[in-house]
Amino acid sequence: MSRMNIFLNERNLTMNILINTIKCFLAVCGPYFFISQYVCSHAKGSVPNIDHAIILKSKGYPTDTTEQIIEATKSKSYFIRHVALTLLTERTGKQAIPKLKEALNDPRMEVRWRAAHLLGTLGDRGGLKRMRRDLKEYAPNNGAPEPTDPNIIDDHERKETERKRNLNLGYALDAALVLAEFGDRRGYELAVRMALAGPAIYHRSGAAHVLVEIAKTETNILSTEGIDPISILCKMAESEKDNIVFKTLIYSVYKLDDDKKVHILEKARNSPNQPETIRREAQLALDGIEARKKAAEIKRAGES
Repeated sequence: MSRMNIFLNERNLTMNILINTIKCFLAVCGPYFFISQYVCSHAKGSVPNIDHAIILKSKGYPTDTTEQIIEATKSKSYFIRHVALTLLTERTGKQAIPKLKEALNDPRMEVRWRAAHLLGTLGDRGGLKRMRRDLKEYAPNNGAPEPTDPNIIDDHERKETERKRNLNLGYALDAALVLAEFGDRRGYELAVRMALAGPAIYHRSGAAHVLVEIAKTETNILSTEGIDPISILCKMAESEKDNIVFKTLIYSVYKLDDDKKVHILEKARNSPNQPETIRREAQLALDGIEARKKAAEIKRAGES
């Protein structure tokens, strides 16, 4: 749910800015994260840039100087802190590292995973320890079903317990994704469980991103470790019924090599759980792969 919160905040803010100022179009941010057309476009490299400065200014935070942006990172709003850290990194590059490392101790996971991810974009592995800690804390049993507490008899209390558990699983997937970006695959078991039986769309979408990131690893390494993210992604393509999760899956695999993505896209193209209009997007991707192969063959023939 962490990335969903960020998504909803930025989406609502986008609409206000579009209506009131007509200055720009804002897209939503984040991997897990992961549940909108932004995710699809980003995977294909066509999403417009987010103007984080406009987001902060619309909330009353000036961004003319680095000092002003740093001040915004101290906001009481975790959303503002999240956006401010992103803008600070965009503006100052590696100079933002000390502030990002400080943010690894932020009380909100939404801010911590963002800081860890941003550190990674700067080539700094300083967020890994914290993400490993968060993964273990939020998914101590890798998302396995927990026995019902017999002491909870109130229906409201039971629902609240389930809500908190689901929220924690979302946070754990955020941590798993950042770790996977660094080649740390310890979130694999959680991602597999959430991909096939996640209780909400943000769990399954987040799991797809984690599995795709892990699938970038060399096949021989994955085989040695006994993990097979491609097969799980294929199962998702066959079984997923939600349109949003299905589209997220299709466009997430754009990050993979053609030889890996084709297996998933073939399953998606033939999915019994999606309408033809959506399955057609998988076919278009497959057509693109075939066109590239033919172009490469023609080029090789011309060079020989």
